[in-house]
Amino acid sequence: MYRLIIVDDEEEIRDGLSELVDWTTLGFVVAAKLQDGADAIRYLQEHEVDVILTDIKMAFSSGLDLAKYVHERSLAAKVVILSGFQEFALAREAISYNVSHYLLKPTDLDEVAQVFRAIRGELDEDGQKRELILRQNQHVKTLRPLLMEQFFFNLLLGSGWNRDIQELEARLKQLGLGDQACSRRCCMMSAEWFMKEQEPGQSRLEDRQSISMTITKEREEVHYTCVHVSARQFLIIGNPLLAMSADTLQKKAEQLFLHIQHSLGSLLGVSIRLEQLQLYSSMMEMIDQYHRSAAPLESKDNKELLAPEESPEAERMIIRKAKQFIAEHFEMELALVDVARHVGLNPVYFSRLFKQETGQTYSDYCIDMRIKKAMDYLQDPKYKVYEIGFLVGYKNIKYFHKLFKRQTGLTPSEYRDKL
Repeated sequence: MYRLIIVDDEEEIRDGLSELVDWTTLGFVVAAKLQDGADAIRYLQEHEVDVILTDIKMAFSSGLDLAKYVHERSLAAKVVILSGFQEFALAREAISYNVSHYLLKPTDLDEVAQVFRAIRGELDEDGQKRELILRQNQHVKTLRPLLMEQFFFNLLLGSGWNRDIQELEARLKQLGLGDQACSRRCCMMSAEWFMKEQEPGQSRLEDRQSISMTITKEREEVHYTCVHVSARQFLIIGNPLLAMSADTLQKKAEQLFLHIQHSLGSLLGVSIRLEQLQLYSSMMEMIDQYHRSAAPLESKDNKELLAPEESPEAERMIIRKAKQFIAEHFEMELALVDVARHVGLNPVYFSRLFKQETGQTYSDYCIDMRIKKAMDYLQDPKYKVYEIGFLVGYKNIKYFHKLFKRQTGLTPSEYRDKL
């Protein structure tokens, strides 16, 4: 049933129209009877209405004011005007507000029924069009991830890059990435996935599809696209939907990686390892560098971003996660590959990234942390020096002494004596 409101400053006309017309048969329900255009406007601000049947002249706010309100706000409600002969000049003005139909006073009930049968047909047709558009939009929404993946696959691995920037811009806009998408900063993550219960080399199609569905979507103003380049390797292309600094894009990309790493691991039992994260000043740079190399090269933009002095106050999330893991297990024999595995990075990439971010090699960082912890233990006389060596992860007491003196200029005993 379609919702109708009747607006007239004469109570008998409101009640008569409400009670004498068989609205149910016509497919309508009278949702409200209101005595003025201002009352109707307030009602429309809180309720959805399909049709407004209103007198053109009322004491305070007219039907013309009401039609103007509906038109200016592009409301879907159809407006039917009740007009006397002497008010027809006003009715002509209402044409500019897309009034649907006019009914003359005194009102002929058969004419009312005829007009509203026509309106119901229009509403039915409008509803079918909206449903069709909704289905089409849903279809596009469903297909968009597949179209995005196919587009970037062809662009990077096929013959989809003919260096026509205008054509590339048009395609990116068509895919929903907005204007000037190919000139905005972007990023690429190279990664590998595997499942613990599968034999090496196995790769199920459904697993790859699940990975794609998890990755290819918009997240925090960046659209990410998964591109499978082999049975195990895949790329994640990050396209900001608006201008974004390198530091912001880097953080968002790392947050995305940690999110999908957790989601795929907990929900699907899929482990992923990040081989490389690169930033580019534009999509053209990314495409050109990818085509010039079997693996993406570092751009100038990326090197500047990874320099630790660029943003000392904003340490990268992945490195923070690695440091936390080291701090919780420093007393163990903790190899670089163990930490890299924990944060889901290729060991070589992790080693380079760790030094770029901290200014220290992984080995030097661990030694520094252990010696500082040993200095704390030395302040407590209940611990013997050889015990402290064990507590901070050194089973060879001579090696512990050697490292401690190299770091502090004193042996552990000399350091304790100076406290």
